[in-house]
Amino acid sequence: MTSLLNKVINALEQIVLEVTDTTTGTVKWVEGDGEWAHDLFPKSGNKQEFTINEETPFLLDFLYDATLLWQVPENGRLRSGLWTETTLNNKELHLEATAIRQDQHNLLIITNQREDFDFQQKTKQVAREVLLSYDRLFLKNEYLHTRLLSILNQPTEQSHILKTLAKVIENAEFAVFIASSDFNTNIENSAALSLFEEQNLLSSAPTRPINIILNLMQNQLPEYERILATHSSWDGELCWISPPSTLKWLKVAFYPVINKLHEVENWIIFANDISTIKHLVQRNEKLAMQDMLTELPNRYAFLQTLEKHIISDSPFYLLYIDINEFRRHNEFYGHEEGDKLLAELSKRINAAVKSSDFVARVGGDEFAIILANVDNQSSCESAISRIIDSVNKPFHTKKPNSFHISISVGAANYPNDARNVDELMKFVDLSAYNGKKNKKNTIQFYSQSMKDASQHLIIIEQELRRAIKNNEFELYLQPIIDIKTNCINKAEALIRWNHPKNGLVSPDDFIPIAERSGLIIAIGEWVINRTCEISKELSNLGFDIKISMNLSPSQVADSNLFTYLKASIEDNQVDPCLLELEVTEDVLVDDYSVAEKLLSKARQMGMSVSVDDFGTGYSSLSYLKKLPLDYLKIDRSFIKEIVADDNDKAIVRAVIAMAHNLNLCVTAEGVETQEQLSFLVDNACNSVQGYMFSRPISMVHFIKLLNEQQ
Repeated sequence: MTSLLNKVINALEQIVLEVTDTTTGTVKWVEGDGEWAHDLFPKSGNKQEFTINEETPFLLDFLYDATLLWQVPENGRLRSGLWTETTLNNKELHLEATAIRQDQHNLLIITNQREDFDFQQKTKQVAREVLLSYDRLFLKNEYLHTRLLSILNQPTEQSHILKTLAKVIENAEFAVFIASSDFNTNIENSAALSLFEEQNLLSSAPTRPINIILNLMQNQLPEYERILATHSSWDGELCWISPPSTLKWLKVAFYPVINKLHEVENWIIFANDISTIKHLVQRNEKLAMQDMLTELPNRYAFLQTLEKHIISDSPFYLLYIDINEFRRHNEFYGHEEGDKLLAELSKRINAAVKSSDFVARVGGDEFAIILANVDNQSSCESAISRIIDSVNKPFHTKKPNSFHISISVGAANYPNDARNVDELMKFVDLSAYNGKKNKKNTIQFYSQSMKDASQHLIIIEQELRRAIKNNEFELYLQPIIDIKTNCINKAEALIRWNHPKNGLVSPDDFIPIAERSGLIIAIGEWVINRTCEISKELSNLGFDIKISMNLSPSQVADSNLFTYLKASIEDNQVDPCLLELEVTEDVLVDDYSVAEKLLSKARQMGMSVSVDDFGTGYSSLSYLKKLPLDYLKIDRSFIKEIVADDNDKAIVRAVIAMAHNLNLCVTAEGVETQEQLSFLVDNACNSVQGYMFSRPISMVHFIKLLNEQQ
């Protein structure tokens, strides 16, 4: 029997040692044989007692832990996990040890895991290769998404669009759905039809594939409601189980197609069967719970850990970190540099938190952190500040270039804000989403007031959408006075909202919401068209008054802006010389190349260009000599204290002198007193506007003012 046992142990590549002295690590060889064992213990000789020492350092470390087990009377066992030991003759052995306490015997079983190690290495390599192909699949998704958007945005007949879409998506390697706003499938390719064919074979009433995906998202994503309510994109993994035997992992990308009113006209959905990848990954425990790019724990490891923290019922803060404008970064630098950024950022975040905290990558550009045993907001803010400080340092590309990024951080507390995984995830997602709109480093702690504010924003968006459809806006004009002639030579067009219940609403109360929601494009087009109409009306009355209109950052970035501007001018038969575009200086710096192209085209048509709110944005002045500009408008904040504040006097004098040297005219905003006007006249300012002369007024009152002036 002993001989048979020895053969079995040898076949398992194991040796059995009995620990005779736990304090010194002295052991006696019991069973097992093999060349690898003698390489590991060359001094064991004839299976006599010997001592485990520093020649096998990893095993010696394990003995310290095992001693605690051997010193108690109860039976038990302890596993070491896989480690690599280098022998005296430089052979690498991949081993695992098990310490056993059984009926007062202290045993140590050592297993040569060479085959398991080789298998894991092969599995890792295959998984990495498959994951690389997975990344290439992501690039194909992005390309196809861009191509489909360009087709859907073409003003062509619906039948023609469907034929073109069908042709484009049919050859895709993955499932593609084009659906209406209410998720009725308009078109799907063959891969989409075959993705869930097992379900339809078993069911007498086949389920639509798109419904299966939506159900999976609703059941598995805490952020599902927010995605639909805010018309957001999403990509991630979903698990589909169809009894009795089907389990598939799906990589799903979910994109809205938005019109000018920020309404969803279509949904583009991609679904890839990644079950093979998940199978390869799950055969290696570490890979199954690890993000391959950053080597952080992945979303599944994070959710398990979050659940454990909740079960322990100890207070903690949950953080959700989102990189602002990551997609724009990828488009500019490329996906390889995007991956490099994610890997570097993960290291910085890890270094900024405590070892007891848990950091995971839970999405494409999203990270989650569990701040263990943090029960007050002040400590949480300190941890976030450390993270933001590390993020503020420059990142470097492979070329000698550097760049900066910003992040949005959402935070929620257990147990005060929520007591389960789903609610905590919803709340930190909502918090980060609210901060993301600022495009700067932001910290948003979850609160009921934030939730209420989000609901309020949704209501305002809905009312704005209705206002655009019902033409509830009105354009007011604020006169601009030429200092030399003391006459109105220009006016700034300022939008007002005639709310059916709340009356006249200031742009300060709704333009920021329109900008965030994307409705600013439609509102901006209304302003352009109405400005052209007003300019034509004034010309017909014999008044050649230049009208200036403000452009938002989103409008400047809109590739269709100039086409619409030109069409409005032509449709209303307006002289372009009577129109002016106003842009803020931060727009010029942020989107220099785009702004330069747009403003150059506008000036070629005969329009003039003005920089609004000068002095409140970036300090760089290089754009003044590079961009096609005509006017600078000094912000009202410098004019307000110009009589009493010597610094404001010096700034205004310098701006006027600099502008004149660059052949630019200067307009001062917010002029309210004779003393302010006198200073500006003495320092050769060209024109002024403000309450001293007139508030913004309706078209009827503006015409009356012009007639009185004549």
